[in-house]
Amino acid sequence: MNELITLDGLCIKSVGYGETDAIITLYAAGRGKISAKVRGARGAKGKLRYAASLLTFAKYVLSVKGDKAAVTACDVYDSFFSLTSEPVKFYAACTAAEFLDKTQPEGEYNNALMLACLNCLRDLTYSDKKSEDVLKEFLLSALAAAGYARPEGRLRDLGNFLYKKTDIVLESLKGFLQLSGL
Repeated sequence: MNELITLDGLCIKSVGYGETDAIITLYAAGRGKISAKVRGARGAKGKLRYAASLLTFAKYVLSVKGDKAAVTACDVYDSFFSLTSEPVKFYAACTAAEFLDKTQPEGEYNNALMLACLNCLRDLTYSDKKSEDVLKEFLLSALAAAGYARPEGRLRDLGNFLYKKTDIVLESLKGFLQLSGL
């Protein structure tokens, strides 16, 4: 028997599956990372295409059977779509989503980290702040939320960070941020 669950979540990853489906990873309020299938997400007439769009923040309705979940409905709060037209802002937004994906294990939720990511997306989309400043602010907040607060707001000397994959994200930021004291 299928169980229906409703949750607020941010789509942090979307991968094509089969001809028209997609597998998405949501970072859901109160639940953490959850993977779900979106049927017809890549089809021309897919009714839930928007549900599988990266960075979509929405109320998702999932049908869960065992350890498999499928999106049955989606009510979008914000798609942050305007970020796709500005490569630097989009890169910064994807870095924030990648940080969530690489640092958070399945089923563990960190409210401060979710808020930091949503604030980052909001600022990138709706404020006049520089992308580098918004991303630096996110990373400092995210590191603090993950238990790695740095003295004087510096990102260096992280040591053995939470997961090895995070080093890839931080390494890729060095050229992007161009910050003194990184």
